[in-house]
Amino acid sequence: MKHKGDTWNESSVHKDAETGRTVRRLTTMGLWNEKPTYHTNTAFTADGEWLIFARAHEGRTAMMKCHVPSGELTQLTDPVDGVGSPWGVHKIGTSEYFDGKGISGITVCIAPRSRTAVFGVGRSIRSVHLDTLEETTLLDDFGADWIDGAMSVNPAETHALLPLMPAHPEVLAGKSPSKTYVESFADGGMRTRYVEIPLDGGESKIVFEDEGMGCAHCPHCPTDDDLVLIDRDRAPLFWCGGDHGISARCWTLRLSTGELTELCPRNDQRFHVHAAWTWDGEHVVYHAFMREGGYYIGITHKSGQVLREYELPDAGAYGHVSAAPDRPAIVLDGNVSEDKLTWLYYDRDQPRLETIATHATQWRSIPGQYSDPHPQTDPTGRWIAYHVAKDKRTDIYAVTV
Repeated sequence: MKHKGDTWNESSVHKDAETGRTVRRLTTMGLWNEKPTYHTNTAFTADGEWLIFARAHEGRTAMMKCHVPSGELTQLTDPVDGVGSPWGVHKIGTSEYFDGKGISGITVCIAPRSRTAVFGVGRSIRSVHLDTLEETTLLDDFGADWIDGAMSVNPAETHALLPLMPAHPEVLAGKSPSKTYVESFADGGMRTRYVEIPLDGGESKIVFEDEGMGCAHCPHCPTDDDLVLIDRDRAPLFWCGGDHGISARCWTLRLSTGELTELCPRNDQRFHVHAAWTWDGEHVVYHAFMREGGYYIGITHKSGQVLREYELPDAGAYGHVSAAPDRPAIVLDGNVSEDKLTWLYYDRDQPRLETIATHATQWRSIPGQYSDPHPQTDPTGRWIAYHVAKDKRTDIYAVTV
């Protein structure tokens, strides 16, 4: 890998064959290149110019930034020995894609206005400023008993929130696991701890514990420091279906009081697959599979009142939802198509679909979520960044919209 502060460009540009939109392939090197997931306002700077991500190459990982208009890359940190953070080893297993000692791109996040990336290295949490490249260790070690989830920075950009779940008991004991992570907690022992980490280097603190529930996502409401969207994954299936759809997966949590609000869909299969805040902080977009086949896709107010919910029985593809900042639409990377990014407009009684571009990722070709496009729009609405997996590696693309 290159060194901290090195700048170069490996991008290329083409026109999408179906829509004619300009697509820039931002990366061509490394085993994987991974940005934050589909959650709102976690990957781009506030001006939409820069995107953060992590890169793995030959057993090492580093934080990177990309100037999206030009494709210029800058390595923000010197490479560390190790690939991926602990969650991958405990949930998926050790491989060239995961050893638990390095950086995992889907757990990192950004403070968009102050231009600071927050990331994990093994069990430590660190930050790096995108302009000065100054690095700070924010949390030395979150503990061997825990595995990390995707972090979030609050709107005031004073702290990050880190969700932690229990380590796989056998992996923790140094044994080859005889059960999957889900199987290990099906009869009890699951819980989630939420840790608030000050970005100024102050002392971290536990702000909430959710006994019996698993959670790997805790995005802040874009307009409320005290409100987060969380998963409450129940036994026996946890993130693979919870309690067989009896209970909703997605809830809001008011950190100051511990108040929980269930975001219950209209459909009787209540386990959401994915969800994300709208940019105004008033609503949450979501989707889930239906018992009889297909998916339903909707938008609900943060109070739990459903605004729209569309049943799409022919939507058979896996995928994710994210929110568009510039239109009343949900960005899909699947569901209605296996190989395209699509806007689903929710401003009418019946949904309207518009193709954005073809991603053509090779789903499930790489362990974990590296092959998932995980689309995210920048705050200005100019581009959507996403992953594409081909030939056992992953690159990042951005389509101009």
